[in-house]
Amino acid sequence: MDTLTENIEIIDGNLLKMHFHGLDYIAHSCNTQNVMGAGIALDIKHTYPEAYSADCHAMMEGDNQLGWYSFAWTDATQSKGIYNMYTQSSIGQGRQVNYEAFHNALYNVADHIEWQSKHDDEEKVLGLPYGISCGLAGGSKRIINSIIREILVDRKFKTYIIRYHE
Repeated sequence: MDTLTENIEIIDGNLLKMHFHGLDYIAHSCNTQNVMGAGIALDIKHTYPEAYSADCHAMMEGDNQLGWYSFAWTDATQSKGIYNMYTQSSIGQGRQVNYEAFHNALYNVADHIEWQSKHDDEEKVLGLPYGISCGLAGGSKRIINSIIREILVDRKFKTYIIRYHE
């Protein structure tokens, strides 16, 4: 276990399996092409079709989604959910992630989680995939981790960055 800050830790596990074992929310990066065709987005699409449905619905509302998110509840009690953060406008080789969009989307997600925590009167837990926006999206781990720390350091909820390990 690595600690980035008091409320942000890197742990080993399977993010999608942990969703129902301690995590309230998962957030991951998406493109605005309504694809979810590779990486963890594809796994989420197959495991939680509600998240893909939310993505499809968001894309019908227009293509100005960069920096925002769509959201889906993934359980009947509406206590677990997934944020599709729109951080890139295209797919392909090289850097696709837009750092400003990543910043804005994560900020918007964090604000929503804090609102939800107050509304439900309980502390929430967010899970992010290790290397978010750094694999297929081509982002710099140094820049992305800096953005994560900046936005989540003083939040009232816990964040786990899950490094894939079965």
